[in-house]
Amino acid sequence: MPRRFTALTSLAAGAAIAVTVALATPALAKGTTQASITGPGLARPVTVSVAAGSEALPGQGDALSSLADQTGLFTVLFGPSIGDVPMPDEPSRLRTPPAAATLGPKYTVTYTVPGITHAPGQASDQIRQDLYPRAAGGPVIYTLPGQQGFGQPLQATGWLRGTPRLTATLTRLGVPAGSSLPSAPGSAASVPAAPAPGAAPTLSDTTAPACLIATIASAVAIAIAVTALWLRRRPRPATDRPVTDRPATRERSGEPRRKPAARPE
Repeated sequence: MPRRFTALTSLAAGAAIAVTVALATPALAKGTTQASITGPGLARPVTVSVAAGSEALPGQGDALSSLADQTGLFTVLFGPSIGDVPMPDEPSRLRTPPAAATLGPKYTVTYTVPGITHAPGQASDQIRQDLYPRAAGGPVIYTLPGQQGFGQPLQATGWLRGTPRLTATLTRLGVPAGSSLPSAPGSAASVPAAPAPGAAPTLSDTTAPACLIATIASAVAIAIAVTALWLRRRPRPATDRPVTDRPATRERSGEPRRKPAARPE
């Protein structure tokens, strides 16, 4: 019985660990490894990368992570809330497209994101964003709809308003400095309209099946362990117990044996 209990317990623990690893693996290593910036005034693309074998992730503080935070790459991939505390440089969605006359020069950043699925016309492992660092009212980011992320459409596409730190970061990386455009009225007809909110699936929609599978697997593992424990502790049937005669029991307990009564003559 101890061997059976050990085997069943090991099986339950192994199943739980295998399911946990299988569900956790797709959630790991979802960052960018390189960004390439092109646009007016740049003789060659500005390239920002990380060391081989590593990835830029939210809030890491290196040059590529900061750029990705400030252009909203992680918002685009995972939605506006990827943690308990919003990132300080996370851009916000614009309710209406900006006027074309207020955008200023356009730069394009192409991120390399290993593991994403690409739609027709989208380069493999790449996500593209258009940047307007001198736009009136602050930098503006446009993410073209129709691009794919990790097995699903991007979570946020269209127009985002960046923070002033994005303009400073781009200048530090070599994008030509210039004065921002003053706010001016203009027609928004020449710029693409922002997609309707909620068009892309939310992150919770894609993670719900994984959570359900993990819950079921944990319940099965616990059930196996409880069953094994019950099998080990249940009393053995009466047929398995040794049968002892009553006189021997009395002798072992110290009770004196009675002498048989004498027969009358």
